[in-house]
Amino acid sequence: MNGRTAGSSSPSADVWFNWNAIGVAAQQPVSAPPYSGTFFDETLRDGLQAPNIRNPSLEQKLRLVDHMVRSGVTSADLGFPGSDPAALRTCVDIAQHIVRSGHPLSQGYAGRTHPSDINAICEIAQQVGVAVDAYIFIGVSPIRQYVEDWDVQLIQRHIRESVVECRRGGAEFVLVLEDAVRCTPEVLGQVYDVAIDTGVRRVTLCDTVGAALPSGVESLIQWSHQYFQDRGHQVAFEWHGHNDRGLALANSLTALAHGCERVHGTILGIGERAGNASLDQLMVNSHLDEHGRYDLKALREYSDYAASVLGVEVPQNYPALGRDVFKTSAGVHASAILKAHEKGNLLVKDTVYSSVPASCLGREQEVLIDEASGANNVKYWLTLHGYDSANTTLIKNVLAKAKSSRGPLTDEQIRQIIANAE
Repeated sequence: MNGRTAGSSSPSADVWFNWNAIGVAAQQPVSAPPYSGTFFDETLRDGLQAPNIRNPSLEQKLRLVDHMVRSGVTSADLGFPGSDPAALRTCVDIAQHIVRSGHPLSQGYAGRTHPSDINAICEIAQQVGVAVDAYIFIGVSPIRQYVEDWDVQLIQRHIRESVVECRRGGAEFVLVLEDAVRCTPEVLGQVYDVAIDTGVRRVTLCDTVGAALPSGVESLIQWSHQYFQDRGHQVAFEWHGHNDRGLALANSLTALAHGCERVHGTILGIGERAGNASLDQLMVNSHLDEHGRYDLKALREYSDYAASVLGVEVPQNYPALGRDVFKTSAGVHASAILKAHEKGNLLVKDTVYSSVPASCLGREQEVLIDEASGANNVKYWLTLHGYDSANTTLIKNVLAKAKSSRGPLTDEQIRQIIANAE
């Protein structure tokens, strides 16, 4: 099947297939493997494809690798060496840096099912003397087949040839199925049969255009697990998601919960169109849910460095890492934070009005004083800075200034009010 109606050049109905339409309940239930997935950092490959991203220098790429490792990343896609000779040299330099630094980072490199792409990946393994994963991608959905004038037999042949090339060159073959979310069970089954025949042990399911809902992710993964299980072939699944519908994070967490061994993402969610799944948000959620241990302070440093060298502007309200995410000016919030502060328990103070503890990222809860504030906002500031928080006249003076200002008072403005009152 290649997405065409027999005897016609028009597309068939399965061109618009999507796993969101397949109900989980209609399938035979499959017990998911234990939750043990890790994250695969795509920043230096898929992340750099976005038109708004500045291409970093080699030195900056090496520093990005250092940051991802310090954060707790254990595997990454480090480039597309088959794109041109310069890209191959850069990938070799990155691989050598990882080896010299003793980084515990599993190295992956991307390529098409073209022999030249695969040979470039294998050359890295041979030059540097290191194990590498060859993430070899091919589109499989009916809509891709229709547009490209492919058929399933062509796809099967390319996969077989790619497996042989990888094994000949000493790279670990990983089958990457582009647009798997929009690929019919009929076509997927034929692709999976080739994976079984050739002994493929790792398959990456891609939501290439961000079309999936969490229910679709669950359906696709359960069906895929069952397909291989029924045929007695053990395979590890990975998930690669994009954010076109704003669901990449939810979809990726769903993939983790259903046994995917690696889930892909990019720092700050960078990538083409609406971006990839946000690696930092995945790590924060996994850390807080105790599904993995990550250094969130190092993650913050990673994101700050990446933003600066890649030309990314981090929104002020960006989860966990935005400038304003631990700030509040509401009086009721300030009251609760003040009371928590007086109890002397940092974790209580950190979480009474936040699900993400600021201290995990090397930050603090910030209580602002503006036109929406009440007396407790001022009391908290005075307590924190060693002033008399019971001075009602001073509190009134500070609030009066705040009500007439067009934004939060700065520390210097508050100190000036105190100085004028003395």
